[in-house]
Amino acid sequence: MKRDCFYKVTVIKHVPNSINMFVDEDVYHWGYFPYSWVMKDVRQLYKEGADAVLLEMITQAEFDKRMEKYKDQQAWEEYQNNGIWNGE
Repeated sequence: MKRDCFYKVTVIKHVPNSINMFVDEDVYHWGYFPYSWVMKDVRQLYKEGADAVLLEMITQAEFDKRMEKYKDQQAWEEYQNNGIWNGE
């Protein structure tokens, strides 16, 4: 779609009771939905306890390359669940 956005999302949570103020970082890649959905999901991450959410804009090509390794996995899961094989 014309208004699709692609992001590398880093979610940071500090664990206060740890010795070194342990920082938990999770990295996600979001793509193929509009900016308003991105912001809605960012607000949800803060509600779930994130201390910081870093958004790094990436290109569609970078996103697609990142997701390429999951293509066969998704096709296999779809085959297992629905009996439909879309893998190559």
